[in-house]
Amino acid sequence: MSFEELLNFSLDEEKNKINEEFKKILTEVNQIVEENYREVLRDYTAKINDLINKSAERIRGETAKLEIENRRVISKQMDFWIENVRESAKKMLQDYIKTEKYRKSLESIISREVTEGSIIYCSPSDQGTVTSIIKAKKINAKVVADEKIVGGIKIYYPDKSLLKDYTLETILSQVFDDIRDEVAKILFGE
Repeated sequence: MSFEELLNFSLDEEKNKINEEFKKILTEVNQIVEENYREVLRDYTAKINDLINKSAERIRGETAKLEIENRRVISKQMDFWIENVRESAKKMLQDYIKTEKYRKSLESIISREVTEGSIIYCSPSDQGTVTSIIKAKKINAKVVADEKIVGGIKIYYPDKSLLKDYTLETILSQVFDDIRDEVAKILFGE
C-alpha cells in the first residue's frame, strides 16, 4: 500500500468514526429534545387542564347562582299571582255579604256561639243585622262595630277571656292556605 492509500484509508476510517460519533450525538440530542418537548407538553397540558377545571367550576358556580335566582324570581311571581287570586276572592266577599245566605250564616253562628254577656264585633255595615238577630234570639250581648272587619263576626267571652273569630277574612285565609297548592296547580300547572 502506498502512503497515499494508507492516508486515505486512515482518513476514511476517521471519517467513519466521526460520522458514527456524530450519529450517536445526534441521537442523544434528539432524545434530549424529545424528552424536553414531552416535559414541556406535560406541564402546559396540566396547566391548561387546571385552567379548564377552574373555569368549569366557576361556570358551575355561576350556573347554580343563576338557577337559585331564577327560582327566587319565579317564586315571587307565583306568590304575586296567587295573592292576586286571594285579593279577587276578598273582593267577592263584598258581593257575598249582601246575600240572604250570609245573613242566615250570621244568624246560625250567633245562635250557636253567642252567650249572655258576650261582646260581638262586626263590620259597621253588619251592625244593624247583628243587633236585630240578637234581639230576635233574646240574647243579652253587646254589639261593637269594627272597621277592620269586612264580614262575619268575632265573639269575645269576657268571663273566659276568650275570643272566637268567625270573620270572613279569617275563614278565607284558612281556606286559601289549605288550597294554596291547588290554586298554584291551576295557575301554573305544577
